[in-house]
Amino acid sequence: MIRLMVVDDNIPTRQQIIKELGAGDLIEVMAEAGTSDEAWRMAQQLLPDLILLDLHLPGLTKTEDLLRKLSGLPNVKVVIFASEAPASDVLDLLDGGAAGYVLKSDQAALIRMALLMVSRGSTNVISPSLPRHLTRLSTDERLILRHLTQRGKLPKAAERMGIPQSELEATALRLAEKLELDSVDKLIKWAKKHGF
Repeated sequence: MIRLMVVDDNIPTRQQIIKELGAGDLIEVMAEAGTSDEAWRMAQQLLPDLILLDLHLPGLTKTEDLLRKLSGLPNVKVVIFASEAPASDVLDLLDGGAAGYVLKSDQAALIRMALLMVSRGSTNVISPSLPRHLTRLSTDERLILRHLTQRGKLPKAAERMGIPQSELEATALRLAEKLELDSVDKLIKWAKKHGF
């Protein structure tokens, strides 16, 4: 049985997800917390298998710092539990130590499936509601997308990156192809839409 700690400052949301995930014999919700400080204190004491972690918590510890600390605990894995998911934020949090990212709007069965996958060693598990290409983007590719969305002009982006425009165009075309988009313009629109 998976030992889960649920961390969310919204009590009705927390109670609802605990009720939904606790049904059945796969997951035991062993603890709950409503602030970042409470979550850190309890996680250190209890060492749950998984922590379902809300993004915006009251407390002295910022989410990114809390994620880093929780991910450093022995045999503890963290799945982000968020109401929104700009693509760049999702990837930054996965890079920052989260093993998964699910949405509060996901059905309980999908959240349960994500938790099971993470408990069995899967990483970069994301909600099926998120763009399926997300976890295929490298850090360098995400940096390129961020540069492209800053005013969206290739010459300016190439200048900011310190590379020839022709090199950036070729890279952007390869990236568009990877994301199954048929032009650099569509790539830029996709990147803007997903928060890069």
